[in-house]
Amino acid sequence: MTTLREFTDALKYLGRLNKSGFKMLLYFGAHDDFVDKQWKHFQDSPLYFLWTLSSDKLNTISIWLNLEASGRQLNIFTQEEEQ
Repeated sequence: MTTLREFTDALKYLGRLNKSGFKMLLYFGAHDDFVDKQWKHFQDSPLYFLWTLSSDKLNTISIWLNLEASGRQLNIFTQEEEQ
C-alpha cells in the first residue's frame, strides 16, 4: 500500500504536466473542446479529476508516474518505457 506521503509526492509529477503533455498522455486524438474541459477539471481539482477517471486511464497515469519518479520516460503512443 502507498503511504499518503508517496501519493502526494506522485501528485507533484502530475502537476508538472502542461496541457500538451496532458492531452498526449490521456486524450491523444480527442477534440480540443473535450480536452479543454478535462484540463480545466484537472487544474481546478486534481484529486477530484482522478476520481472521475476510468481504470485504464488511472493505469496509464500510474505507469507514467512510476517512470517519471525513477527518471525514465513513457512512450505515450505505445504505453511502454522508452529505451
